[in-house]
Amino acid sequence: MLAAALLAPPAASAAVPAQSAPPAIACADAGRRPTASTEAAARAAVLCLINVARAERDLPALRAEIHARRAAQRYADALDPRRPLSHAGRSGSTVQDRLAAAGYARGSRSAFDAGEALGRSIGRSSRPAARVTAWLADGPTRRILLSRRYRDAGVGVTVARGKVTFVVDVAAPRGTVSP
Repeated sequence: MLAAALLAPPAASAAVPAQSAPPAIACADAGRRPTASTEAAARAAVLCLINVARAERDLPALRAEIHARRAAQRYADALDPRRPLSHAGRSGSTVQDRLAAAGYARGSRSAFDAGEALGRSIGRSSRPAARVTAWLADGPTRRILLSRRYRDAGVGVTVARGKVTFVVDVAAPRGTVSP
């Protein structure tokens, strides 16, 4: 299951071309199925793979940002593996609400733009390389992950009921665009 939301229009409307899947070998644990004890390694692999894809397109790397990671991990933990993925939290929260609550941009919801990618997988498709490949094959999700608008990222990974849930939150303070 794949879902993506772009909460602010991209700074430039140029299409981001699809390219080959990111090389899993470049990122540690990219080919390993996450378990409860390896979720941190899976988070690192996901961000690494996204940054490999960005580098292939001459885009700057996303920076791992602690508040964004906290928001993404909390949301991954909150998503019930028996229910469909949704960008709206149970209380109606948005990615911007969750980032602000985690302290991103000093908690000022109006001070930043944000986007989010969600995914849930089982078996071989739950490996970080497979998840990132699926996201990059989906136009709306690819535009979020490869947008110049965003410079910070947080990744959440949760393993529950045999399923792996992935959340990537990307954000940037308003008025900033990566070079």
